Amino acid sequence: MSTFTPDNQNTVRDIVDIKNRIQVTENADLIDLTSDDERSDPTRSGGTYSNEVISISDSERGSPGNASKKPTMVTPEELAEILEKHSITGDPREARMEPASKFVRAYLIKNEPKFVRVMEYRNRGWIENKEKGDAHFKAQRAKADQADHSGAERFYIMMQQIAKEMHMVTGALEPRQQEEQLKCLDICMAPGGYTAAVLERHPNAKCFGITLPTKQGGHPLYVSTNVLAGLKQFDVTMLANEYSTGAIPRNHPAYSEFIHLRPFNHYKFDLIFCDGMVLRTQERPSYREQVEVTRLACSQMILALQRIAAGGTIVMLLHKIDSFQAAFILYTFSKFAEVDSFKPARKHGSRSSFYMVAKNVKPQSTAAISAIVEWKSSWWQATFGGEDGTGERKEDPPESVVRQMLEEYGERLIEMGRPVWRIQADNLSRTDYAGDGSAQVFQDRRASLGSSHERTPRTPISGKNFDWGRARKENVAPVSPLAMKMSDMDGSPSMSGD
Repeated sequence: MSTFTPDNQNTVRDIVDIKNRIQVTENADLIDLTSDDERSDPTRSGGTYSNEVISISDSERGSPGNASKKPTMVTPEELAEILEKHSITGDPREARMEPASKFVRAYLIKNEPKFVRVMEYRNRGWIENKEKGDAHFKAQRAKADQADHSGAERFYIMMQQIAKEMHMVTGALEPRQQEEQLKCLDICMAPGGYTAAVLERHPNAKCFGITLPTKQGGHPLYVSTNVLAGLKQFDVTMLANEYSTGAIPRNHPAYSEFIHLRPFNHYKFDLIFCDGMVLRTQERPSYREQVEVTRLACSQMILALQRIAAGGTIVMLLHKIDSFQAAFILYTFSKFAEVDSFKPARKHGSRSSFYMVAKNVKPQSTAAISAIVEWKSSWWQATFGGEDGTGERKEDPPESVVRQMLEEYGERLIEMGRPVWRIQADNLSRTDYAGDGSAQVFQDRRASLGSSHERTPRTPISGKNFDWGRARKENVAPVSPLAMKMSDMDGSPSMSGD
């Protein structure tokens, strides 16, 4: 049996091939995508830690012992009891949490231990240790809002690392159906890390972007505009002709600011990123504040679904998979796409953010067309509704809608939520504001190893006996021993999957 050395014949070709194809091996180490700066800065990653070994429990594997245990609906009596015994907000900003999300979380508390665990850490960090939690997030916000060039560049690199980890887990950067030359649209592009990752994997791809100008509070672009096939810089929530066929009310205070073009309308894209989030640095009229999350989400989803090619992939940043809003988006997309969730194991690990990866999208299906109609209605209401005509919140859905979603999609929601909740709980457990001491235990383990890059040898598992599909669903992103050798060869402490 030959050994893997730089002198072996076809080594370079083999490395490229393996880096492109390898995804996971059971009991392998987690990919370390964390920079040295992040490891020593708890405000960036929620704690200081080195190479972690991910273990997948039976409940995440969907073992026979758990497969027969189906989630059950919450009765009115159980709902009242859960609301009395549990604090289900988990975030002081959720003082006005709508009844729909309360019902979803009560359902999850009843049916899923991993959700109960993450809620315990959230409550400890944001309610019991409120002063520490507030100080932590205040520092994070200040760092993000006042980032200098080096900080913004680290953010750009981090986005590339997230995209590569996402691809290793979900295959997102290889759409199932695509033309010979891949076309990618990056909505809310800046700083451009996702596009950079796509171009690294597909050098001949035609990449387009839409981003908020820096003069309006947007992030600077770090991906070179020379490699882009098209770039538009404007507020994506203001594309009136894209989101409605109705006339803009002339008495609207921002009447002249709405945009009438339909960007890149003559293209269909194989891969679309919807990575927008409401920026604190953007100057907006006060009347938009309460409805901006809805406006931005609807804008991205409408634009993406009206530009995606049949069989393409849409990736969207979401928050709180246990909220009704996020769960309903996943439920809606599941009607016309193959939907999975992804959360980076390290980057923003202590936060509630995660990604929806919707593959094999069918944009011309009845369900997709109905979704667009609903999103356009929501955008219009959030933009022009209310007594003043400047937008109003959408009413909470009736309980019957929430129950129907959970009856049809609750089991799948739990399956997708387990790795997300586990990753967040594990990261929160290592923080000083929400942790339970396991951070120190982990540091002791790191010290005993002597080096943050030493790994325990293990026996690889045959590919034919490994459930690759299950591993992707469980959000596992370790590397094989062979991939580790490649990492050692190039002197890198991490495998980025390129």
